[in-house]
Amino acid sequence: MSVLHTLISSRAMALGELYQDTPTWPAGSLFTDGDITVGHKSLTGLAAERGTPCVLIAPSGTGQPGEEYRTIVIATILSCTPRGRWWHPMELTVDCDLRVLDGRVLDTVLLQRPNARHRKTVLVHAADQQSMIRAWLPETATPNDLVALASVGTIALGQIALHPTRNATGTDDDTQRQGRCLK
Repeated sequence: MSVLHTLISSRAMALGELYQDTPTWPAGSLFTDGDITVGHKSLTGLAAERGTPCVLIAPSGTGQPGEEYRTIVIATILSCTPRGRWWHPMELTVDCDLRVLDGRVLDTVLLQRPNARHRKTVLVHAADQQSMIRAWLPETATPNDLVALASVGTIALGQIALHPTRNATGTDDDTQRQGRCLK
């Protein structure tokens, strides 16, 4: 083994130890076969009660500054584009704005199958937007499934909700959507 290999492997071990104690889900999260419970609140029930997209902010259980809270974003899958070839990842379209989540997502799971073992890289994006995030999800995802994105920090519902745009006539058109409010 060369000196370069030794330096690379020691750096990888140091980074692994650095992120080893960072929980991806809030403290007290309970994973069952058909749902995830965070702080005695079912995420599937929360989505049914509030509609999607919705957020749940809970303490992370870490004492590190800036990482005191985890935000769980729950979104509905609108469409799935299967893999074109073996090297092309599957694409999912969800009903929330993902620009604020870029670089903050720690874990992504399907709520109906949170314990799925065979996960692959999937590109997740919002309708009519260029921003995408990479996620590890099972390829069995279908439209109308709920996806939960665990992210660092606090994110408000207004940051991820898609807002309708205004036409030149001043009327709302629900077919056109954009990530920012155009008041």
